[in-house]
Amino acid sequence: MNSIRSFLLSRLLGGTTLVLAAAGALVYTFLARSLEAQFDRNLADRVQGFASILFQTADEVEFEFSGELMPEYERADAPAYFQLSFADGSLLERSDSLGGQSLFIPLDVSHEPAHWSAPLPDGRPGRFVAQWIEVHHVYPEEGPDRPAAAQVQVVLARGREELFAAERDVLAACAVVGLGLLALIAVLSWQAVERGLEPAKRLAAGLDAIRAEALPERLGVGALPAELRPMAATIDALLQRVEAAFQRERRTTADIAHELRTPISELRIVSEVALREVREDGESRRALGTVRDVAWRMGRSVETLLKLARLEMGAETFGRDRVDLSLLLREELRALAALERERELVVENRVEPDDSVAADADVLRIVVSNLLGNALYYAPPGTRVDLRFERFPSGWRLVFANEAGELREEDLATLVQPFWRKDRARADRTRSGLGLALSCALVELAGLELTFELEGGRFLAVLAQPEAAGVPVDSGGNGRP
Repeated sequence: MNSIRSFLLSRLLGGTTLVLAAAGALVYTFLARSLEAQFDRNLADRVQGFASILFQTADEVEFEFSGELMPEYERADAPAYFQLSFADGSLLERSDSLGGQSLFIPLDVSHEPAHWSAPLPDGRPGRFVAQWIEVHHVYPEEGPDRPAAAQVQVVLARGREELFAAERDVLAACAVVGLGLLALIAVLSWQAVERGLEPAKRLAAGLDAIRAEALPERLGVGALPAELRPMAATIDALLQRVEAAFQRERRTTADIAHELRTPISELRIVSEVALREVREDGESRRALGTVRDVAWRMGRSVETLLKLARLEMGAETFGRDRVDLSLLLREELRALAALERERELVVENRVEPDDSVAADADVLRIVVSNLLGNALYYAPPGTRVDLRFERFPSGWRLVFANEAGELREEDLATLVQPFWRKDRARADRTRSGLGLALSCALVELAGLELTFELEGGRFLAVLAQPEAAGVPVDSGGNGRP
């Protein structure tokens, strides 16, 4: 069963169609028989009409037929037929429409009307009636000379065209009424099924509205019918179990991040102090530089994890501060100055001092730190890294551009997957592959948008408000549209 709606409607309409068809057949049969009975009564009445125009004087019987009063027996097109004869078989009168032929009587005739169907002399389907009648008009009426009333056999035949037409009308009426009722029942059935499925739709809408970052305690879909209440209760219980698991996970993540933040900060400080004191030993300086970089990257990931955990737990809310992007980038560049020197990169910061945006300051700082660190690390040595800010009527956009190196178009779809790294980076155990994935999760919660592009051999990471995200990026421009 692919669809409850289709199942119910097909069964309702199928059953209704069968019932209406059976009822229509019964009604048609009853009305058709009634029409045939009425047709036969009309024929029998015509026999009595013939009896009224029979006259007998002494032993002679006269038949006063009038073609003007009964034109159907003389017309050339679809005529009716009659035949009158005596008990000895002699003919009294026959209609001109018979053309000298005699009507065949296949059954015994009595003083009660006898009906049968057979082809007429001209081949049309016909209906016949035959009956013995006694002449009523006998002269003289009383006295010893009054003759015995003669017995006359009357046979009438008419075409069944009118009967067939009436039966067709009845059949058409039954069909029209049946189809009308079927259409009405279809509409009512559709409305009934839709109304019956409304609680299921509300249940589905309630499930669709559930978000992982804010699981409700209950679905809150209102009153449900008895059939759906066990399902809703099961879903509510599942939501509570999932929410409890999420809370445990968030608390664990926050606790881990909190515990790691302090020793990582100490590790960075110690490595910076040691680098300032070491003057000659190149190996020691390189080792301490590696320790510092690892500590910086670990601190960045831990800080992002901690921010995400607090936001998801509801311990923090997003702020709406005026953030000076120029100052923020200068601070981050100072923190990454050693990496910039070691890789002999040229950083062109085109963000002006008056470039500021309204956003959560912590989120923006964490995401900018991640994007800038990635740009400096993955840019080929001796190349240029561009930073620029673009403002539009619909929003703003901060662009980080560096040489793409080994990155290809097909890699863009997997950049934000946790622990994904390009082949060259996999050999470097100092890279975790979590930075972009965590940044995208944080950006999505903050209502911003982070996209990646390849253009002219350069890789562009674009942090933007959603309204400005679809504006084409000029990889070589000055950042001012």
